[in-house]
Amino acid sequence: MSIRQTTGRICVLALLLLLAAPVLAEQGWGGRLPLPVDCNFCHEIDEPTPSSHVLNVFGLDFQDPSIGNNAWTSYLAGLDSDDDGCTNGAEVGDVDGNGDADNGVTEVSSNPGLAGDCSAASVMDEVTWGQLKEIFDTR
Repeated sequence: MSIRQTTGRICVLALLLLLAAPVLAEQGWGGRLPLPVDCNFCHEIDEPTPSSHVLNVFGLDFQDPSIGNNAWTSYLAGLDSDDDGCTNGAEVGDVDGNGDADNGVTEVSSNPGLAGDCSAASVMDEVTWGQLKEIFDTR
């Protein structure tokens, strides 16, 4: 293989890595929540494609050094970032913010960065049902 071919392949590989970096970064941030989420949990959505830079209210709280500091915390879980009547933890499926999904919860119920998307009652029902089952299973 000639030096020109090797250099060309290295340039192509570098370009592919640069293009993939934003996708890999966002997948990494979403992985910091107890359950898998997509980009719109932290970012504003501009129809028809999401903006890669503008954070929504939950994204701002998640990033804020005095609140989340880029980590899922019990304090962040207890907040209602989008002011829709449901705590972030209830919407994400981890009410106490310990980093583990609540009993029986396998997916998020609503978006903590989107006002009016409060369907956490189902999460609370699943949590309560899981806790009740646990009590009776141990007897």
